[in-house]
Amino acid sequence: MISSISNKSLECSVVTGGLLYLTLQQERRCQHLVLGATASYALLYLILRSSHLLQPAKGSLSYANETEWRSRIFATLNAIVLIGGSALCFLEWPYQPTSEGWIGQPDHIWSQSCLFASLFVGYLHWDLIWLVWHRREQADFSAVIHHVLFISVTHYVLSGIFFKRPFAWLSFTELSTPFLNIRWFYAARNMKEGRGYFLSSFLFAITFLLTRVCGYGLGMLDILLSYSEWKENRGLHLVAVGLGMGYALNLFWSVKVVHALQRALNRDVPKVKQK
Repeated sequence: MISSISNKSLECSVVTGGLLYLTLQQERRCQHLVLGATASYALLYLILRSSHLLQPAKGSLSYANETEWRSRIFATLNAIVLIGGSALCFLEWPYQPTSEGWIGQPDHIWSQSCLFASLFVGYLHWDLIWLVWHRREQADFSAVIHHVLFISVTHYVLSGIFFKRPFAWLSFTELSTPFLNIRWFYAARNMKEGRGYFLSSFLFAITFLLTRVCGYGLGMLDILLSYSEWKENRGLHLVAVGLGMGYALNLFWSVKVVHALQRALNRDVPKVKQK
């Protein structure tokens, strides 16, 4: 037991050190936002763990599900923040000059996309550390790949205030996350037969396909059509590849989402009991 905790502590320390190094390469304002977001999630997690707020009664869930329940509360909070941020980012369109939306030239103006991208990567830092600590209980390798990919991409674009325009639609893809988590909350309490589980499953599938497949796909098309605006920056070629890999992950997950939606539609919709 002590050896296991020591190994996890070492692994998390290495990951934390790497993330701290990346953060300290950013400008002061960005550093404060990223570190503040990560620390806030860590503190709130400790408060939830000790108080058991917003969670089922103690002992009603397994240890793995208890920890995941708390994690999903923060995933939902992060999603709500990013959905609101997405609306503010869309309000910045169109950028003048157009290059401002892609390579931040000529003025490299701090904007809503920079603010919410900093908060986003701060959350990803926290959640990656959480995944490493709980990797034996969760073993979610695809989530680790997702986090490493988007942490790398986000730190690069923040370093030069690049790709403001894509962040608007990227953050909007979080629209499906609250429904995914609500669905999981029902499942964790063995409430799969109720209307709440059915509706959250349906809304998750629809929002996932609309934002993470259709919307993300249109966004990638916009990046390709605007290639002339950012082609001189070699680093952004890697960012575009990274975003393409993220889209491939979404397409991989979408197969399971479609199958789950088909199963939900083929079953009888739970009826509300009459009083």
